[in-house]
Amino acid sequence: MLSQSNQVHAKATERLFLAVVNQAISDVLENGKEAKEAEQWLLSKDFDALDRLFVSPGKAVGALLPKGNQRKA
Repeated sequence: MLSQSNQVHAKATERLFLAVVNQAISDVLENGKEAKEAEQWLLSKDFDALDRLFVSPGKAVGALLPKGNQRKA
């Protein structure tokens, strides 16, 4: 039962992280220059660390971007 609870918690955490990412992307697209902080966070090493922590390997948010939109490491 504990294992099942941990799986649900991990999935919920992943979904929350993706919701935050989607909101940041929406802010950048809708607010342009006013969304500088969201854009900087999306391009930061902090974001990369959270991406690796919360999103399953192979499903990293960066892997979902078209090749021309991926940032260089």
